[in-house]
Amino acid sequence: MLGWLRAALAFSLLVASVFIGAVFATQNTSVVPLSLFVITLPEQTMAVWLLLFLIAGLATGSLISSGIVLRQRAGLAALRRENTRLKQRMERAPSNG
Repeated sequence: MLGWLRAALAFSLLVASVFIGAVFATQNTSVVPLSLFVITLPEQTMAVWLLLFLIAGLATGSLISSGIVLRQRAGLAALRRENTRLKQRMERAPSNG
């Protein structure tokens, strides 16, 4: 039941993002050179520079967060293996009661 609501919300957010991006790109048409310390990049519109850096930031954030998630999953797998090993050890131990 909530699947269609989630899909509709995702679709509406996608449409709104594309619309806002299009409006942003058409409103920011001034050409700007970009200087990064010693590197001077060719002139592009402000919208192009901002969208490129947005994409670069999203990609960097995704890579960093996926590294953290993989490390946490590896730790969780190690803890589950240890838990299984300890359960088996408890089952094999003689009971004192």
